[in-house]
Amino acid sequence: MRRTRVPVIVSAAGVLLASLLVATGGAAPAGARVPARAPVASAARGDAPTRATGAYVLTATHRGKRYAPTFTGNGYLGVRVPPAGQGYAGGTVPAQSEIAGFYAKPPKDVQQRANLPTWSTLGFRAGRDAYSLHRGKITGRRQQLDLHDGVITTTLRWRAPNGRVTDLAYQVFTDRSRAHIATVRLTFTPHWTGNAAVTDRIDGRPATLTRPHSRGWSTRQHEIWESVRTEGTRIVAGLSSRLSLAGAASPVRTHRVVPSDKQSIGQRLGLRVQAGHTYRVTKYVGIATSNESTHPVRFARRQSADAEHIGFAGLHREDRAAWGRLWAGHIDVLGNPELATQVNASEFYLWSSTRAGVDWSISPAGLSSNGYDGHIFWDAETWMHPSLLAQHPELAAAMDAYRYQRLGAARRHARATGYRGARFPWESALDGTEQIPPPVSVNSEGLYEMHITADIALAQWQYYLASGDRQWLRRRGWPVLAGAARFWASKAVRGKNGSYHINHVTGPDEENPDVNDEAYTNVAAARTLRIATAAARLLGRRAPASWAKIAAGLVLLYDPAKHIHPEFRGYRGQMVKQADVTMLQYPWQRKMPATVAQHDLNYYVPRSDPGGPSMSDAINMIDTASLGSPGCASYVYTERSILPFMRDVFDQFSETRTGGAFTFMTGIGGFLQEFLYGYSGLRINAHSVAVDPSMNRQLRGVVLHRLQWRGRQFTIAIGDSRTRVSLDSGPAMPVDVRGHRRVLTQAGPLIIRTRRPDTTPTRDVVRCAPARASSAQRGAIALAAVDGSPATDWQPSSVPARLRVPLNRPHTISHATVLWGRAWPPAPKPNVPPPPKPVRTLRPAAYQLLASTNGHRWRVIARMHTTSKRTTDRLTFAPVRARYVELRITKARKSAPHPMLEELTVTH
Repeated sequence: MRRTRVPVIVSAAGVLLASLLVATGGAAPAGARVPARAPVASAARGDAPTRATGAYVLTATHRGKRYAPTFTGNGYLGVRVPPAGQGYAGGTVPAQSEIAGFYAKPPKDVQQRANLPTWSTLGFRAGRDAYSLHRGKITGRRQQLDLHDGVITTTLRWRAPNGRVTDLAYQVFTDRSRAHIATVRLTFTPHWTGNAAVTDRIDGRPATLTRPHSRGWSTRQHEIWESVRTEGTRIVAGLSSRLSLAGAASPVRTHRVVPSDKQSIGQRLGLRVQAGHTYRVTKYVGIATSNESTHPVRFARRQSADAEHIGFAGLHREDRAAWGRLWAGHIDVLGNPELATQVNASEFYLWSSTRAGVDWSISPAGLSSNGYDGHIFWDAETWMHPSLLAQHPELAAAMDAYRYQRLGAARRHARATGYRGARFPWESALDGTEQIPPPVSVNSEGLYEMHITADIALAQWQYYLASGDRQWLRRRGWPVLAGAARFWASKAVRGKNGSYHINHVTGPDEENPDVNDEAYTNVAAARTLRIATAAARLLGRRAPASWAKIAAGLVLLYDPAKHIHPEFRGYRGQMVKQADVTMLQYPWQRKMPATVAQHDLNYYVPRSDPGGPSMSDAINMIDTASLGSPGCASYVYTERSILPFMRDVFDQFSETRTGGAFTFMTGIGGFLQEFLYGYSGLRINAHSVAVDPSMNRQLRGVVLHRLQWRGRQFTIAIGDSRTRVSLDSGPAMPVDVRGHRRVLTQAGPLIIRTRRPDTTPTRDVVRCAPARASSAQRGAIALAAVDGSPATDWQPSSVPARLRVPLNRPHTISHATVLWGRAWPPAPKPNVPPPPKPVRTLRPAAYQLLASTNGHRWRVIARMHTTSKRTTDRLTFAPVRARYVELRITKARKSAPHPMLEELTVTH
């Protein structure tokens, strides 16, 4: 993804921090996460059943830096709800409204997704005073997102400046069952008698890149409607709103509201209220664009009328049932309530941005914002598609349909740039043409980042492998695969001795652009050619012989001295932006010796830009779990993949540690893949599924519900020692378990031993012990210092600092190795690669190693004071009996105020 023009930014501190809120019903404790109606999951047979402890109702109750407005969506409509519970609010994370496919084309600019007018506005007046969080006094605020149905509820007590006290409750949701319908309900109880008013508004102020088209009122039906048209593309969006009042004791007076902003429209209901009575005003919204209807306003009005006829309760039942069908295929994390809740929230946000039966894909921020202009990148196929495919292939199919529908543009793009076949653009929007914004001196990815064509081919093939739908493959998948293969065949250049090379490309590591023989790109291109050849064979077509020849000859560089794959020809060991070479193992499944794969991880992970995006550690986790690397690094990678990026009480991802796109669906997709493909070892193949589960002591288990493969539904329940694979429906299913084919039927589950890399025998007495630290940078947790991996690290947030490790039993110890981390210089500016030097060693000026038999009385067994730049200290001391070991950093260097401890080992 490119480096600039991200409209929505999350600050390192946390985001827009406005007032906090509330919820109807139930008095959860402040800041509570309510596991309401959470599914129950059991670990594998032989392990104790465990209730899934993750919350499904997320709550914010007070002002603070960990608040950012959350959003809800139905895959077609998305809306971010501000602290007030309705309407528009600006700020670092503006509360805007989005709709799939609503792209504009401003003059001399690229296509960009335009914001809709805000449709959720439903204001309240007590006499002459209008409700606002900034007028009068607010008490008892609570805002909740219910993940079961996507309803955002805000409740509070408002004392108006005139002294009148009113209890207010707002509920907002987009209907999962009916794509074009959204609902806002205001329930209020005045503690006074007099005149009140409710103002329904479609607010055009935040609508971007649009112009007013039409608007109208019907006071008899309490209805307003309008349409806006996008710049350049001339897509029309129609919006309609109808109001319904319950509990009123006096006639309602309806007035038109004619804002000066011609993209806005409103109506006001005036009524006489009595103290202690409860009133409900429901706003039924219909929305459509000319992408789906030739008469979007007419269509929208019909939708809002239908919604009013069904009523709030009926719509909510349908909405909840539709969400319930999605939640049937979900992930349970056992034994870690916080992590389980983060998984629940991540699934909800990703599902909120797509739906079945459409041909729109998911941008990096989905329908939560128009971050990255709402463009579609490799993020969709590589990071989000696999997370949907395993349990909801119908949602993944929508993303594949988006590419198929724009195949013609990809073919024209290939021809225009001198190649054959289909070359998909780096940034796609409405019509599938390249939409990366200028200047090329900053955003060169459109020229060189061609691996996206391979990423799309892999996603298309993965869908076929999971569905087995040969008719789909013939009609839709094959044209994409064949076009991608023809492109790579025309891009590859023949070298000496039958080798092939791909020059002038940028891999996922965008900090090193325009290189030759880039590892990820070459491997992805070769796999694309093999995939297309396999698809041709399945369909009875003849693939060109050159495809297999080029695939076999494409170079993958190897450094025998370092036992690694250099990222590209001429790579000098400098910093990389994100996972690149490490992705050869997953998702590309490049065969290589396990020792080489481990060396790639250990080499590139420390060199990854700490300011890079959140997905890299998802790959590191899956690779580590697949390799069975001794220790507990796979769990550390899970924590690293989420802790620095989870910014608010509603568990929303930011793109990087310091900001970027929000809510970041790309990071969510990578995070969910850790559970679907990492801990389970699940791989989808043409003739079977492969399962190779592993677990660490930090979790009790993972349960993957309603996995789908070729007409079967099955469940994988990973426990501490055993894993149960159960066939829930469908015919017998072949399952490969560590090289052995087994057959799963509904007659009984398969019981598989769960691998436990954290229990691999070792002389290191501190490996994977429950380490604790006095402080830690986000994601640089204490366990990383003893997880068995030299690639992960503990980094204190202040010095002095200490790392304490309890041993499983008393040991006599006499040796220790302390491995300190390093920092590589960043890229000086866009399109200029990072220099390989100077490399700083992040070690302290002084530290001590201590031992204790009881955790109270400590004995210093080694001291280190040095100005050395070496990374490894090998300590030898007189044998001492210990039940606890502690490393104390007593003094930091000016060049390394936050020392980085990569690994501590202690032996007999």
